[in-house]
Amino acid sequence: MDWYKDDPRPWRRSKGMFSKENEYVSYSTDITLNGAVENYLNDLQEKMRLTMQDILIDAKAKADNWEIEKKRHLWLDDFNAQCALVAT
Repeated sequence: MDWYKDDPRPWRRSKGMFSKENEYVSYSTDITLNGAVENYLNDLQEKMRLTMQDILIDAKAKADNWEIEKKRHLWLDDFNAQCALVAT
Protein backbone atom coordinates (compact mmCIF):
# COMPACT_ATOMS: atom_id res chain seq x y z
CA MET A 1 0.00 0.00 0.00
CA ASP A 2 1.34 3.37 -0.99
CA TRP A 3 -1.45 5.50 0.45
CA TYR A 4 1.03 7.42 2.65
CA LYS A 5 3.06 8.67 -0.35
CA ASP A 6 0.13 10.74 -1.61
CA ASP A 7 -0.77 12.13 1.81
CA PRO A 8 0.13 15.87 1.81
CA ARG A 9 0.25 16.06 5.59
CA PRO A 10 3.65 15.66 7.20
CA TRP A 11 4.20 12.80 9.58
CA ARG A 12 6.40 14.86 11.86
CA ARG A 13 7.74 18.38 12.00
CA SER A 14 10.88 19.48 13.78
CA LYS A 15 11.10 23.03 15.11
CA GLY A 16 14.49 22.83 16.84
CA MET A 17 17.00 20.70 18.66
CA PHE A 18 18.18 20.05 22.22
CA SER A 19 21.77 19.56 23.28
CA LYS A 20 22.73 16.97 25.85
CA GLU A 21 23.03 19.90 28.29
CA ASN A 22 19.33 20.58 27.56
CA GLU A 23 19.94 23.81 25.65
CA TYR A 24 17.30 24.39 22.99
CA VAL A 25 18.11 25.86 19.57
CA SER A 26 15.22 26.60 17.24
CA TYR A 27 15.49 26.38 13.47
CA SER A 28 14.74 29.44 11.33
CA THR A 29 12.03 27.37 9.61
CA ASP A 30 10.42 24.04 10.54
CA ILE A 31 11.57 20.91 8.75
CA THR A 32 9.19 18.16 7.65
CA LEU A 33 10.27 14.62 8.46
CA ASN A 34 8.45 12.63 5.83
CA GLY A 35 9.33 9.93 3.34
CA ALA A 36 12.33 7.64 3.45
CA VAL A 37 14.20 7.88 6.74
CA GLU A 38 17.56 8.04 4.93
CA ASN A 39 16.44 11.18 3.10
CA TYR A 40 14.87 13.10 5.94
CA LEU A 41 17.71 12.32 8.34
CA ASN A 42 20.16 13.78 5.81
CA ASP A 43 17.89 16.83 5.47
CA LEU A 44 17.70 17.13 9.24
CA GLN A 45 21.48 16.91 9.58
CA GLU A 46 21.92 19.65 6.97
CA LYS A 47 19.32 21.84 8.73
CA MET A 48 21.16 21.40 12.03
CA ARG A 49 24.51 22.26 10.42
CA LEU A 50 23.17 25.38 8.71
CA THR A 51 21.42 26.54 11.88
CA MET A 52 24.60 26.25 13.92
CA GLN A 53 26.56 27.99 11.17
CA ASP A 54 24.13 30.93 11.17
CA ILE A 55 24.29 31.19 14.97
CA LEU A 56 28.09 31.06 14.94
CA ILE A 57 28.32 33.80 12.32
CA ASP A 58 25.99 35.97 14.38
CA ALA A 59 27.87 35.23 17.63
CA LYS A 60 31.22 36.10 16.05
CA ALA A 61 29.89 39.35 14.58
CA LYS A 62 28.50 40.41 17.95
CA ALA A 63 31.67 39.30 19.77
CA ASP A 64 33.65 41.81 17.72
CA ASN A 65 31.75 44.59 19.53
CA TRP A 66 31.91 43.34 23.14
CA GLU A 67 32.94 46.59 24.73
CA ILE A 68 30.90 48.80 22.40
CA GLU A 69 27.43 47.20 22.32
CA LYS A 70 27.32 44.64 25.13
CA LYS A 71 29.73 43.38 27.77
CA ARG A 72 31.10 39.87 27.26
CA HIS A 73 29.42 38.38 30.35
CA LEU A 74 26.03 39.58 29.03
CA TRP A 75 26.81 38.48 25.46
CA LEU A 76 27.35 34.89 26.68
CA ASP A 77 23.68 34.55 27.59
CA ASP A 78 22.57 35.37 24.03
CA PHE A 79 23.97 32.18 22.49
CA ASN A 80 24.13 28.48 23.20
CA ALA A 81 27.28 27.39 25.03
CA GLN A 82 29.06 25.67 22.14
CA CYS A 83 28.72 28.62 19.75
CA ALA A 84 29.71 31.09 22.46
CA LEU A 85 32.80 29.02 23.21
CA VAL A 86 33.84 28.82 19.55
CA ALA A 87 33.19 32.54 18.92
CA THR A 88 35.18 33.45 22.02
